[in-house]
Amino acid sequence: MHMEIWPFLALSLGVTALVRVLPWGTERQRIVVALLVLLAFMCWAPFVLDNFRLFQMTRIAVLGLALLGLNLLTGYNGQVSLGHGAFVLIGAYTVAVLLDRREQLNLVDANPWPFWATIFVAGFLAAAAGLVIGVPSLRLSGPYVAITTLAVMISFPIIVRKYGAFTGGAQGLGFSRPPPPPFLEDLLRREQWLYFLCLLTLVVMTLLAWNLLRGQYGRALQAVRDSEVAAAVMGIHVARVKVLAFVISAFYGGVAGALLALISGIVNPETVDILQSINYLAGIVIGGLASILGSIIGAGALVFIPSDAARIVAKLPFLSSEMVTRAPGAIQGAVVVLVMLAMPYGVAGALHRLAGLRPEQLLARWQEAPALLGRALGRTSWPWDIRPWARQGPQAGQNSAERTEL
Repeated sequence: MHMEIWPFLALSLGVTALVRVLPWGTERQRIVVALLVLLAFMCWAPFVLDNFRLFQMTRIAVLGLALLGLNLLTGYNGQVSLGHGAFVLIGAYTVAVLLDRREQLNLVDANPWPFWATIFVAGFLAAAAGLVIGVPSLRLSGPYVAITTLAVMISFPIIVRKYGAFTGGAQGLGFSRPPPPPFLEDLLRREQWLYFLCLLTLVVMTLLAWNLLRGQYGRALQAVRDSEVAAAVMGIHVARVKVLAFVISAFYGGVAGALLALISGIVNPETVDILQSINYLAGIVIGGLASILGSIIGAGALVFIPSDAARIVAKLPFLSSEMVTRAPGAIQGAVVVLVMLAMPYGVAGALHRLAGLRPEQLLARWQEAPALLGRALGRTSWPWDIRPWARQGPQAGQNSAERTEL
């Protein structure tokens, strides 16, 4: 018997939050146990959700990995990228070419690669592309970097179509999705196996990112973001840090693209289009910039808002279902704008602040919510500046450290 997705998510998040706020142990111990509880629920998911919801959960794991890579570049290093989808597409095409059972690169007959090897190759090829783009971007800053990466995203599908002999053109490349390993054939279906593969990859690479950000390079990333001049005075090699941020971000995007190809079994130029690439940036803004947790939350928003937001909003008493079905895009846009107005630091930032409040403070904040929302709607300077920490003054470093812990 299958469970609906929303009761399942409410149960998993509720139990996780309860473990997180109970007065026991140290702060670090509560965080670790809460994450383990959430991970246990995610491992339970493929056995209680139907195939459609399971596919959505798999996509959240894949998108979470892609958004984590973009957050390392934009949230932690301050380089705005609108073309992150190009790295995802490079990773997807790498897997499609290497798993093609007929011809690889239309030049040689060869046996398909092991699927796990194609994931590494996809990541490294995307990282090489990140290096090629990152070096010239050193001469640019701010919106010029964003426009440059957007131009890469626009041009890549055109190149793919032009060299159809290698890439399959507009039709793309199809291949067989990897089956479960022999020791799991009797335990897992293919969809469940792919879900666990994506979840395991997300967990491992999230731990790597968390460890990276807590180290010397992570501090250098945030120092360059806050002030390149001050970072250079402290002895940080600014150019090296910025280029390496592009490379690491592209590597994460390439691995995400590899997993995206494995779960779909086909890759074409529309696998990741321009709109999806821009939505990646919207995802990390909604979830929370400079936040690992925010990347996962943003992935969930990108998956559930298009499929479920209109249906949920239609249940409001002052809206008719006919009005909602006629303008689903407007409903999605309104949801995004409301989230950004109410939580300028993203959902992860709001959750982090709520977790630090006592019960009486939570009640006071709940009572003040209407007034705070009214003031937000009347602001002349809007809170969705992608670098809000630039205006925080002495507390900028403290807020950055809080987001890193998430």
